[in-house]
Amino acid sequence: MACLGVAPRRTQAQPILPPTARADSLAARPAGLPSQVVLRLDYAARALFAGRDYGVRQSATTPSLLYNHRSGAYAGVSGGFYSQASPGYVLTDFSLGYGNLLGSKLLYNVSYDRYFYNASGPAVLANTGGLLLSYDFGPLSLGSSYAFVFGGGETGQRLVPSLSGYKAWKHLGFIDKLFVLPSLSATIGTENTSYQIFPPKVVQAVKAKKTKKTAAAPVTEQVNDFGLMGWNLALPVKARIGHLTLGATYNYALPIKLPHEDNEAGFGAKSFVSFSLSYSWNTSRQGK
Repeated sequence: MACLGVAPRRTQAQPILPPTARADSLAARPAGLPSQVVLRLDYAARALFAGRDYGVRQSATTPSLLYNHRSGAYAGVSGGFYSQASPGYVLTDFSLGYGNLLGSKLLYNVSYDRYFYNASGPAVLANTGGLLLSYDFGPLSLGSSYAFVFGGGETGQRLVPSLSGYKAWKHLGFIDKLFVLPSLSATIGTENTSYQIFPPKVVQAVKAKKTKKTAAAPVTEQVNDFGLMGWNLALPVKARIGHLTLGATYNYALPIKLPHEDNEAGFGAKSFVSFSLSYSWNTSRQGK
């Protein structure tokens, strides 16, 4: 899935690999806002891993449930369904974190994610510790997130710098708020992260239409190169109607090949549309 930036005071997508991107309902937000429960469903027409598809074109569906406390702490759970995986339900992600403002412009967030795979391969990187910083200046935000992924004796790293914008319109007929959040981000890191890798023979069978599904299990790539893995442009449009928020995002991903990567990882520019639907309700008043 696509890499998006995070802007202070905005609920915007921030991915932590592997392999599903964190739903944007799980993004950091500062303390002082009302405690809130968010139920969300995301759908992406293409499932990408730092812009790579590993030879299999598939869609991804991510349901999630999140509780944001007014203190800035949050806890959530999300799941990952892939259209070409067998079984289709791939993983469960449990997340804990805390976010707040330093001054009035700088947002920070620390987080921990634990992944439970439905069919685990060897040396799965099932833990992620994350740190995010984002500085808000007017309608733009400049930020970066760092993720340290570990497990099974292996480690991986991700650095995602981003530039994002924000524009909103209120009270447009039955729409309470309409907003756009364009962003440009880069993914820099090591390639030895747990991805939903498909065995070469299975990939060829899928391409030859001999089978509709893959026997997929996450495994660890043994390439330790560190470098620029790709660029992503995202153009989300969202509408809030009462407790309901609807969103559609155009994504353009350009993966960059690391020195020892195999061409079958899937390079070349890719574009797709993703959709989101969320329902949220406050469980406390702001600042109470």
